[in-house]
Amino acid sequence: MSGLAAMWWRQEEPPLQRLLLAPLALPEALFRAGVALRNALYDRGLRAAARAGAPVLSVGNLAVGGSGKTPAALEVARRLAARGRQVALLSRGYGASRSDARVVADGSRVLLGAEEAGDEPLLLARRLPGLRVLCGPRRAELATLAVERLAADALVLDDGFQHRALARDLDLVVFDGANPWGNGRLLPRGPNREGRGALRRGQLCWISRVDQAAAPALERLRALAREATGRPPVESRHAVADVLDGALSRSVGKGALAGQRLLLLSGIGRPEGFRRTVEVLGGTVAAERAFADHHRFADAELSEAFAAARAAGCDGVATTEKDAVRLSTRWAAEAMLKVVRIEAEVVSGGEELDRAIDGALARWKAG
Repeated sequence: MSGLAAMWWRQEEPPLQRLLLAPLALPEALFRAGVALRNALYDRGLRAAARAGAPVLSVGNLAVGGSGKTPAALEVARRLAARGRQVALLSRGYGASRSDARVVADGSRVLLGAEEAGDEPLLLARRLPGLRVLCGPRRAELATLAVERLAADALVLDDGFQHRALARDLDLVVFDGANPWGNGRLLPRGPNREGRGALRRGQLCWISRVDQAAAPALERLRALAREATGRPPVESRHAVADVLDGALSRSVGKGALAGQRLLLLSGIGRPEGFRRTVEVLGGTVAAERAFADHHRFADAELSEAFAAARAAGCDGVATTEKDAVRLSTRWAAEAMLKVVRIEAEVVSGGEELDRAIDGALARWKAG
């Protein structure tokens, strides 16, 4: 994580940090004005959102990276599939080498690797058999492709809250219960793409990592979610589903990290969350190599990380599943490597989520 990103996520701004971030006040104001203008154009009908040929359920957030959006998108896709829907997930494909409209998975096969697809789309394609996954900058184009070529009849718009060019039937907004807004500033002075008032544009909030949130702060978030949407929020915790080998082909068991001395290797938005997860599993964090979100690991970086792990007397190198899909076959075969698979375990609001999904499907059918 860069020094700037680390400052973004400090909930209390010490005087030195405030001083260091002060030059970004003007860019933040310009960004805020641009967001407000764009939203006003859509709100007043001066810019039109395209309608898809299937219901669209958006899973998004206010802050950049690390909110728990990917596990939430997977859970929404699973619930749609359980209703007999042919589901397609539409993603921007951040971190990919390509920016064209492309099919990552067609419902029967995964067609692209992490470099062309992006890590999160590939991860989702592997995790849910039958899921169609498409990537590209123009989600309306992807929606047409998913419906007309891949026979999708329900669309999950990943990271879609700010992507207003495609109309949606449900806006689900995810935020991290442990640290939802960081320093509360907008980009580039802070991690937020919109202010908290934008939650009123959504129909349902989802609070992730509620088990890591302080009780008073969690109650404030629940109240904010109810006030913004008129509904109680969905609440989840990041549950460890399994620990896998580096190739993601074999389970080594949830207890594989207990009592182990580990180096953590990650290229994710919020590495501190991964650290807490490893510690909950009983691992001791001896060293870390934390890179920017969606980072493409160079051979030299991986070689250094594994050498550092051995030099520090580590028993293994732990990474996330999102990071593991970006590793080459050579590094995935490293015996020291252990991969933590996370799922969103809904602990409250599951019935509200089902009602919201059913309501979105019914509205699209009626409209």
